[in-house]
Amino acid sequence: MSVRLITSAPSSDAAYRESLIARYVAATDYSVELHLLAEAAEYDRVNGGYPPLVDELIAARLGDAA
Repeated sequence: MSVRLITSAPSSDAAYRESLIARYVAATDYSVELHLLAEAAEYDRVNGGYPPLVDELIAARLGDAA
C-alpha cells in the first residue's frame, strides 16, 4: 500500500504528515492507533486551514474502499 498525501502544506509539514500516516497504517496495537489519532487531532487543532490529518489517517485505513 502506498501513502498518498492530500495537502498543500510546506514540505516539513508534509513530511510530518506523511510520517504520521505511515506510522498509523503500520500500527498493530489499538493503543498506538489511539495515540496517533490524538496526535493528529492536536495537530489539526493547532494547524487549522489544512485538510484534517485525522481524516487522512482514517482514509488510509480504508484503502481502496475509500
